[in-house]
Amino acid sequence: MTDSGSAGSSQGGGAEAWLTGHQQRLEGQRARWQAAGTRWSWARLITFFGALLVWYPLAQWPILAAGTCLLGLILYCVAVARHKQARDERDRAERGLTIVDESLKRCGGRVTLIRSHDAPGDACDSGATLPPILQDGPTWTLTGQERDDLDLFSPPVGIFGLLNRASTAPGCHRLAGLLQTPCLSTEHILARQAAVRWLEEHPAERLRVMAAASILRDQDEWLGKLIAALRQAKPLPWPMASVLLRIWSVVTAGLTGFCLVKMGLGQAGWVYGIIALALVNGLTYWCLRRTLNHCLAPWKNTVTAARGYLHAARQGAEDLPEETVLGELRHCFANATAREALPAMCARLAWADSGGMIHAFFNVMFFYDLFVAGAILRPAVAHREALLAGLSSLADTEALTSLACFAYEQPVRCYPVPADEATITIAGGCHPLIPPERVVPNDVRLNGTTRTWVITGSNMSGKSTLLRMAGVNALLAQLGTVAVAREMTWRPVRLVSDLQVRDSLASDESYFLAEVRHLRRMLDPPEDACRILGLMDEPFRGTNSDEQVAASLAVVEHLMGTDSFFMVATHEQRITELAEKPPGANHHFREDLGASGLVFDYRLHAGPADTRNALRVLEREGYPSTLLERARNYMKDATAQRNQGSS
Repeated sequence: MTDSGSAGSSQGGGAEAWLTGHQQRLEGQRARWQAAGTRWSWARLITFFGALLVWYPLAQWPILAAGTCLLGLILYCVAVARHKQARDERDRAERGLTIVDESLKRCGGRVTLIRSHDAPGDACDSGATLPPILQDGPTWTLTGQERDDLDLFSPPVGIFGLLNRASTAPGCHRLAGLLQTPCLSTEHILARQAAVRWLEEHPAERLRVMAAASILRDQDEWLGKLIAALRQAKPLPWPMASVLLRIWSVVTAGLTGFCLVKMGLGQAGWVYGIIALALVNGLTYWCLRRTLNHCLAPWKNTVTAARGYLHAARQGAEDLPEETVLGELRHCFANATAREALPAMCARLAWADSGGMIHAFFNVMFFYDLFVAGAILRPAVAHREALLAGLSSLADTEALTSLACFAYEQPVRCYPVPADEATITIAGGCHPLIPPERVVPNDVRLNGTTRTWVITGSNMSGKSTLLRMAGVNALLAQLGTVAVAREMTWRPVRLVSDLQVRDSLASDESYFLAEVRHLRRMLDPPEDACRILGLMDEPFRGTNSDEQVAASLAVVEHLMGTDSFFMVATHEQRITELAEKPPGANHHFREDLGASGLVFDYRLHAGPADTRNALRVLEREGYPSTLLERARNYMKDATAQRNQGSS
């Protein structure tokens, strides 16, 4: 796979066309390597049996026969190596095709789950939470309220599911961590944005790195075990004794060979020499057995994960650039894949899984486990920091490639531009969880003079979706990836939402109390330069209507006196009256009552809503006329009382 071209713009059909062409190239490579593998498989079989059978016709010329057999064995070894290369390249092409197929499923902004939408659990292996290589700078931790309100981990897809393309548990943890702790530093956001942009603009390199990491899919348990083994690795406890035992094992091998030669010459008494050596070495090994087992147990069954890690790290060191923060990750991969580090350890890890009678014999005669433990622990201890840093780099790389894939696959997107002044300006903003064929873009403009928007309109007209769109795009901007909008200018904000408050029996909180405690975070923000973006949908729904209106009016009025940004969805006309003067602004969604029910255009309009359709819907659905007349009278009385109270 040597294709390293860049795709055109991901908007329109450019991305899908490039992916389709790349898919065809990979299919051609797979077919060629599959055919080559078949040829070398036959060559391996023919040369092996040829090397064995050629002796018989040439037996009368022993030197010629031996030379021919040796040549046949050399050709056999060449065929084995070439067959392995063909198989590896075929597997590489297949992994690349898997990643391309996944990208094609999402291309054009299709809302399709590729990996998992679930939040990584706290009960995962200890290796799942690795410290990041790339620093995040100051961050803001979202609560469970924001995670629910913005559908971060909601089925069937969720924002995390939309972003997640990681193949390993550490990569999933890293991406979920970024999502739940959005960055507040423009400098760090721009650094991450530059890395994501490079990965988006170099799809061939990105896909190769992702394909290499995909070899670790379904290896989370063993990868976690490998990380734990690296963290707790220690040198053998008796270095001097270890050296002496190695020397003695060489002496033992020589004495055993000497005894076997003597026995082959008919001197059967030398068998007692072998028995004596076995007794001495067996007793010595029995004394060492517990310590050696303790040293080797953490490494058992980790060889596949280690080899996958080596493959992914080598690909990262080859394909990631020196520029942007990706250069730091490339440097970590290069250190981990140095010959004396991960390759040396991988060459010996399979030995830790051996067992059976032959394994026991080699332990008794030559202290086999002593050599294996030393061969694994030497590179593990000497290069522990580099190996763990490489694994952390893999997690960071998977998070960044996930963000880059999201950017590449969106039909409408932009890289948000940081502003010098406090503002959130979104032009043609869309919610990424709404399919492109159904989404209706809307604009949001919050700044120093208009800091609070009050949005009115009927239920299901689009109020909550607008609030979520603004919150999700602000979150995406602070992740360092694209916003789903034509243009976006913003300054980092702290996200606080109150869209779907729930009661909690476990914490003994009613619906109303839970909302009161959560809204307090908007009233008492941290004292720093970073403003809040507060999103509220019908505040204080959990209490009676009079107190709800009073509390809502007081809270909104108080928030309008701060320098933060707020978007409030409501049905209450008195809240719209607050927003008629700066720093407020009224906006609304409209609807029409058609033959099949309410019809919404989902487009935001200036000013408060001036239509009411609830009673018209009841009338259209055949409610009794006396009931409707009574409802209209109640409504007139309520309006008159409100007007009298305001005067």
